[in-house]
This record gives sequence, C-alpha cells and structure tokens, in this order.
Amino acid sequence: MAKRPNIVFITTHDTGRHLGCYGIQTVHTPNLDALAAGGTLLENFFCTSPVCSPSRGAMMTGLYPQHNGLMGLAHPPSSWTFRPDVLHLSQILQGRGYHTALFYHQHEVMPWDIDRLGFDEWFARQEGEHRPADTVAAAFADFAAAYASQEPFFAQVGFGETHRRWDVGGVVPDASKGVTVPPYLVDNDAARQDAAQLQGAVRKVDDAVGIILRALDENGLAENTIVVFTVDHGLEFPRAKWHLYDPGIEVAFLIRWPGGNVQGGRRCTHLLSNVDVTPTLLELIGETPPTPLDGIPFASLLRDPAGPATRDAVFAMYLQGGTNPEARCVRTDRYKLIRNFGNVRIWKTPVDISTPAREPDNCPVTQLYDLESDPLEFENLSGRPDVADPERDLNDRLWRWLEEADDPILEGPIRVPIYQASHAAYRQWKRDT
Repeated sequence: MAKRPNIVFITTHDTGRHLGCYGIQTVHTPNLDALAAGGTLLENFFCTSPVCSPSRGAMMTGLYPQHNGLMGLAHPPSSWTFRPDVLHLSQILQGRGYHTALFYHQHEVMPWDIDRLGFDEWFARQEGEHRPADTVAAAFADFAAAYASQEPFFAQVGFGETHRRWDVGGVVPDASKGVTVPPYLVDNDAARQDAAQLQGAVRKVDDAVGIILRALDENGLAENTIVVFTVDHGLEFPRAKWHLYDPGIEVAFLIRWPGGNVQGGRRCTHLLSNVDVTPTLLELIGETPPTPLDGIPFASLLRDPAGPATRDAVFAMYLQGGTNPEARCVRTDRYKLIRNFGNVRIWKTPVDISTPAREPDNCPVTQLYDLESDPLEFENLSGRPDVADPERDLNDRLWRWLEEADDPILEGPIRVPIYQASHAAYRQWKRDT
C-alpha cells in the first residue's frame, strides 16, 4: 500500500484573495504564487460565513454552522461552540492513524478548550501574546525535521498578521510595487495607507509560507505532502468582512500534492464552498467521513479542473450575535440573493474609509445582484419584473437550504449560547416547580 500523505493546512485571517496569484500585482507573494503554480488554484471558492469562527468551523468539520453549532464567534461575549458529537478534521484524522499537531492559531474553540479538537501536540502556543508568522513557521520547520520518518502527520498552521491591526509581529507597510485599493472603496490617501499596511502583513505571511515549503523540501516531504493554503473570509474593510457581498465571502484556496497528481499550475473555475474541504481531503487520502457531511467532495476537480461541476450554488450565513444583524445568502455563477433578518449595515458606495457613511433608508428585506453586469453589487435589483425569474429561483434555493440546514432563524431571532443556557435553566425550573 502506498504511504498515506501528510497534510499541512495553512490558514490566515481576513485575507480574502489579496494575493499575487489572484491578480493583485502590487502585493509581494512569491511563495504563495509558487505554491499556486505547482498545484491547483480555485478561482471561485467561497466561505460559509464572513466571520472567523463559523467559517473555520464549517471548513474543518464539513458541516454548515447551523449543523455543527458554531454559528458565531467562539470567544466571549458570543461564545458559540461545536455540538458535542461534531468531529473536527484533526479528530477524524487522529482516529485514522495520523499524528496531529497545531501551530499557533485556530479559531474554532478558545485556547483553554483546545483538547476538544484532537491535537496530539501544540507548538508556538497561543498564550495571549501574538506569535509572529516567522516564529510559527520556524516551529513547523523543527517539527518537519523531527517527524520526517514518522509519517503521516496532519499539521494545522495559523497565522494572525492579516487580522487587523496589520502592524503586529514586526509588520511594516509595503508599497514597494505600488498599492491596490479594493474597487468598492474610494481610492484616497486613507485607503492607500491602509492597503500598504495590509500588503506588509500579507508579505510577512508569504515569507513564513516560504519557510514551511522549504522545510518540506529539505526533509524530503514535499512529494507526499498535501499542502493547503486558505483564508477564513474576506478583507477587513467596510462591505467585506461582516457582510455577505462577494468581498466578504470570497477566499483563496491553493492546494498541492505532487505525489497525488495535484500539481501543474491548474486553475479551477467551478463554484465551490469551504464546507466542501473536509470531505475533499478525506477523499484524497482514501478515507470516508465517520458521519454524513454537508460538504460535497471536489477531489476530481483537483485532478481535472475542467471536469463536471460538483455544485451550482454556494450558501453563506451571517450572525453577529444575540439579536443583532443577521442575513443569509445564496450565490450562483450569475446572481446573488441576500435575505436580511435584521437591519444590517448598508454602506454608501463606494465606501470612503476616512469618513464611512451608511444609507439613510432602512435595510431591504432582500437584495438581488446580477454579478455579470454589477460585480461590485452596488445595484439592488430585488423586486424588478425583468429579474423576477432568477429572484424566484434563488429564493427557492435559499429557503430549501435553510430548511435542510435546520437553520434556527426560521423559528425566530437567534440568541447567544449564554441566553439559551439560562432559558433552558428557566424551563427546567418551571418543570420542577
């Protein structure tokens, strides 16, 4: 039997697709660009939530947030958690004989609950202070040297530099190749200064990715190691993170496995979701999920990007916490429908980050965008007769998804876990008395 591959799973915060291999020519990402050139890049890959924990939770379990329980941020005051029977990818792989290791950061549970995720070891521990990306990568390099003869292993590596503030860990602004201001923002001095700081953070992460890739090469591990680089959600700008517009849910996904024919500078244009990641990795290594998952494996597209599509729509949810803004969306290749269950922030566009302003009108119940003619999602077409058919189709898709995902929003406003626990205690008290 062929030796099972190692898996190195690298994540960053809030980076969207702000990388050279995704066409951002002013950012310095030679190592990530090389990873893309040696593997497969997903051009239309989206997350399930524009918020850290629920997006990561869906990616690492193969279950939508409504099913795995991690519907909002894991840290207080929200304190959302996985349901007790939900398995993280590290737990699944640990049960299949993989040595599992975490390097610095994850955002699926709080640090004091790390045992919940099934890691055998934890390096560059998250203990309050920031760990610079090069420090985290150096810890992985030491691990790779020690475990080169003890395969297979699963290493989850998290970098924090691209989460605002963007100046931690020795990051300095980088405008050496110019700056790229996202098109949904006003291009002014404030935006350019912000973009330069972001580019410096991305460069710091790219340098660290280079350390990891060199460690795999130097220890003879590159050929039989699946390397994944991905992001939790979009950039930390108004109308991106915290929103269901494309800039909030579009993310990078690069994967390379030379020994498994995932190589060669391939680009896949099919629509894909990060809830598909766990079943895809399991399929690549010849394993089946221990329980049914929501995600659809796309391993076939990694070897033949022009093959048949595995899905024709992606879905995402937004829950800020408590009874604060909530929304759900469905996206096809052509259209996006956002259904609002609360008064989400509607920005005047394009957004001037020096003086951001909101629209004076109330939030619309539904927002419909033609992504072909309006890729920035500035013109809401909902209610127009000429798009009645696609709007009806997307509404049908969204309602079906909400039912299939057992979304509690269909029963009323969603409360944070601490409210649910106290209300359960009240109901128990009523039964007892």
